[in-house]
Amino acid sequence: MSFALDYQAHNKAIEVEADLKTHEAVCAERYLGINARLKRLELILLGSAGTLILLLLNIVLKLNG
Repeated sequence: MSFALDYQAHNKAIEVEADLKTHEAVCAERYLGINARLKRLELILLGSAGTLILLLLNIVLKLNG
């Protein structure tokens, strides 16, 4: 009977390991997608901030000149 329990435990361990590897692969894909989206948002924010600074500078220079 001990052998049967050891065999079941071994099979369960193999199943859990396979599930964990699948989970890690899915999470890695999600992580890459999140990083790509975050990079895109950073670029949009940087471009918007630069445009806003230039527009405000233009307004200040027109008011002084």
